[in-house]
Amino acid sequence: MNVVAAPGEVFAGIKATPPSVANWLVPVLIFAVIGMISVCIMFAQPAIQQTVRDQQVKALDKQVQQGKITQAQEDQALQVMEKFMGPTMLAIFGSISIVIYGFASIFGWALVLWLAGRWLLKTQFDYRKAMEVAGLSSIISALGMVITTLLAVILGRLYAGPSLALLVGDFDPTNRGHLLLGAVNGINLWHAGVLAIGLAKLSGTPAVKTATVVFGFWVLIELLLIGIGLGQWAL
Repeated sequence: MNVVAAPGEVFAGIKATPPSVANWLVPVLIFAVIGMISVCIMFAQPAIQQTVRDQQVKALDKQVQQGKITQAQEDQALQVMEKFMGPTMLAIFGSISIVIYGFASIFGWALVLWLAGRWLLKTQFDYRKAMEVAGLSSIISALGMVITTLLAVILGRLYAGPSLALLVGDFDPTNRGHLLLGAVNGINLWHAGVLAIGLAKLSGTPAVKTATVVFGFWVLIELLLIGIGLGQWAL
């Protein structure tokens, strides 16, 4: 938990000690458990269940208006959603997704740090060390999950993370502007900053330089996720 208060000291210690699987495995398991609990809590809220259904109906209505599907096809799709996209199934799918995301995030950010150190900063360090930095940094994301869950329950909103999206009264996941506001998330920025500190310690490079690298990757990743999200709704 010192990664929350003094990440520089934590990562300096990581660099000076032999690689440890526990330093990335335990945090990602903590993230996965908190994430599954959060998903179950959020999708148990009637207001959030209604929000999900309204968004599904809105997306299908848009397809009908554009002539891509007929009204009969929309009605049939809604019947399928009622059966397979209810609160229980959403909680199950969400829990599976959050576990996959947790592990993918660790391996992905570790690869980003390792490649950034090797190609951009011209330094070399063990990939396992990058995994430890990415894993321990995920504690920030786990904390963010708790905050997001509390906000979702209090506000009755699915998209209630500590981001600029809170300024939007009716968040629309098909709106590019709304998604960009949602990407400006305080927890994610904090997480990226901690990753930058970890990269600075592993590479022996000034934190200002590593922050530029990490935040640059962070922007690219957020834009990619927004593109994927818009593509999913379009499909």
